[in-house]
Amino acid sequence: MINARKPLTIVSLLVLATGVAQAQVPDLLTALDTGGRAMGIGGATRVTDSTTYSVLDNPAGLAYITEPTASISFRNLPKSSTIATGDFNDRTTTYTEQGGRTALSHAGYAMPFKGGTLGFSYSVGGHIDNVTNGGGLANGGLTVQGLTETSRAQTDFFTVSFGKQSGTGMNVGVGIVIANQYTKFSQSYALFNGNTNVGNTNTTATGNGIGVGIVAGIQGNLQADGSSQFGLSIRTPIDLSGNSDTSAIYDKIPGKLSLGAAGQIKGAGSGGDFLIWAAELDYYYGGESSALFSRKNVLGYGLGFEYNFNRFNARIPLRIGFQGVPAGGNGFESRDAFTFGLGYRPNGQPYSFDLNFARSIETGKFDIGLGFVYKPAP
Repeated sequence: MINARKPLTIVSLLVLATGVAQAQVPDLLTALDTGGRAMGIGGATRVTDSTTYSVLDNPAGLAYITEPTASISFRNLPKSSTIATGDFNDRTTTYTEQGGRTALSHAGYAMPFKGGTLGFSYSVGGHIDNVTNGGGLANGGLTVQGLTETSRAQTDFFTVSFGKQSGTGMNVGVGIVIANQYTKFSQSYALFNGNTNVGNTNTTATGNGIGVGIVAGIQGNLQADGSSQFGLSIRTPIDLSGNSDTSAIYDKIPGKLSLGAAGQIKGAGSGGDFLIWAAELDYYYGGESSALFSRKNVLGYGLGFEYNFNRFNARIPLRIGFQGVPAGGNGFESRDAFTFGLGYRPNGQPYSFDLNFARSIETGKFDIGLGFVYKPAP
């Protein structure tokens, strides 16, 4: 009888991969939206915005921040549960999604420095949390009973960036990204020949990996009057180290290439209202297709609108959008979302806040993000 209680080896993981390849999990491993204003616009303003999120999303955006600015965001981190039926190595799966725990997803600070703007941020860039259960799964002439598999991962980015306006009329920026990758995969089940237990498997691999990458970007005007802009940023793939127990699960965080545009249209009303439109493409590249949490090159997108009302001595943005997040590997499923939200920007005050939602098209579940911005007097 086999009873294994030790970290998974590369060989055992490759064997197990055939048994989990059909376990579809909503894919936010490399494309979790950290919240803030952009969440309500389908994430479409990430590379054209000028916020503390720009530290990671596009350092060029920091150039427009001319006073000390701090922000913080909280959001739920989705989780899912999967039921496996049929054949152990070629499963039929159904999953349900829950809201998950609420956690800090972004904290950032930016300030003018040496003719430009220096920024620091913490952002959650990827997250999955799935438990698969099953019983009566055929495995050759045997039967798998009491199957429990846990798949968890979270990517935390710590970034320092600098952005400034160049002499060519464009903003440029560059930063250093330090990634901390938590990864866990466990599997346990009993193997039966008829009513006779002929073996047990109980294996777990868990650990943290650290890696360093670079992010760089530019911003510029599409029209001479500045009413519309474009943004382009690139983040390099990040190889992880110090993760010997989990390197066969997830060993390389994909890079990200983003291209976006946004513009402003003045409202027809007399109150100074205006409309913002935005669109963005995000290409994730350079991951590893051989890992258990496999990553292939995929293209995501976001688009949306924000109408800004000037009422009650405040600016009140209302947002709507759509975000497409494709599956990045075997065992994962796309997670598209309809987004919406609102903000509150009181005139003459140093603070503002945003409340945004993303409703999964596949499951109907909601993500909720709440963000605060504070600009203390310099």
